[in-house]
Amino acid sequence: MRKLIFLFSIIILAVYSCEKYEYPDTELAVNELYSYCETDGKLPCNERLNHEGDFVTVIGYYRISQHGYALTEDKFIFYDAPNVGSINTQITILGDSKSIFDKISGFIRENSVGEHVRLKVSGRIVGHDLPTNGACRRGVFLEIDSSTAVRLD
Repeated sequence: MRKLIFLFSIIILAVYSCEKYEYPDTELAVNELYSYCETDGKLPCNERLNHEGDFVTVIGYYRISQHGYALTEDKFIFYDAPNVGSINTQITILGDSKSIFDKISGFIRENSVGEHVRLKVSGRIVGHDLPTNGACRRGVFLEIDSSTAVRLD
């Protein structure tokens, strides 16, 4: 009986100690991310984005032709639509980029449609100052920290 109680205790401890990933309720397309943050590219530098720091899910397209380049970086570009010139944002990887790109590679092999694969990426909204041609604007980016943040749409 003691062994059974001990075994039951170990199982309960293991179940409750497992890290659970909770996806945010807010889901946005890439172009909606800019509206959600109330910026049309005109917010001055050093000003906080609306919802900066919020945890959201962004739905968009990962361009397969950029996969080789992305593997060498800790970031990738995420597009609103599967066509050239669509609105996009940069996803920055803070954690283990290898596990994230391994997961995306699996999605590409199994679920790509033409040049893109449609994904959901959950992460934290961050703003970065983007100085250009004598001006400076606040850009919208997303940061992720684990492969659980990326899944198929």
